[in-house]
Amino acid sequence: MTGALSPVAFFDVDETLVAMKSPFALLRHRLREQGDLDGSVYRSKVGPIREFAARGGAPAEASAMFYRAVAGVRWSELLDQGRAWYSELRERGEIPFLAAPLRELIRHQRQGHFTVAVSGAWPASLRPMAEDLGIDLVLCTEPEVDGNGLLTGRIARAMFGPAKAAAVRTVIAERGVAEEACFAYADDPSDLDMLRLVGWPTVVGDHPVLAGVAAERGWRMLPNALVPGANRIPV
Repeated sequence: MTGALSPVAFFDVDETLVAMKSPFALLRHRLREQGDLDGSVYRSKVGPIREFAARGGAPAEASAMFYRAVAGVRWSELLDQGRAWYSELRERGEIPFLAAPLRELIRHQRQGHFTVAVSGAWPASLRPMAEDLGIDLVLCTEPEVDGNGLLTGRIARAMFGPAKAAAVRTVIAERGVAEEACFAYADDPSDLDMLRLVGWPTVVGDHPVLAGVAAERGWRMLPNALVPGANRIPV
């Protein structure tokens, strides 16, 4: 099916299509390029965020902490570094794609479905990935940039929880297709609003909260095994 009535397939990205938190992976790359060979500068920046997440902190607040840690960085420079980072990983065959969700993305594309990445990550790491995978639209967290092109440390548009569902609802309305005909794939309980919105929700991985909802509602589940030869990129 093609055209305006084609179903839409929405994919969370980090931990759903790839086994990494892509903004952190890009930050590590950037700091290494600047001489942080032992990773000490990186650890000093992300340590508090790791601790917050380990205590069960909300993804939106963890994201806010991340942006505060990169305040003052030139955004255009980060966008360029994101493309270089992704290209290097791709050339070395080191993108940690999740096998089953990647197959689903390809299946939707072959069926002519409109594909959308809906992610709490930033464009610097998502755009090159989406272009590589042929994803039609990227909806993600956008950082605030000042008049000099520098990150302010604040978020201009967040893409977490209810914001994801609102963005999904807008795309579905603009495409002129029924919610019941659309698909969504995600790995985290913060994505439940998005999953509940579509007719064909799929849980990726084995998070106990999502697994329980999937069992209760009869949702499909996919394993989060990586493609052969790939390795997770840790935070």
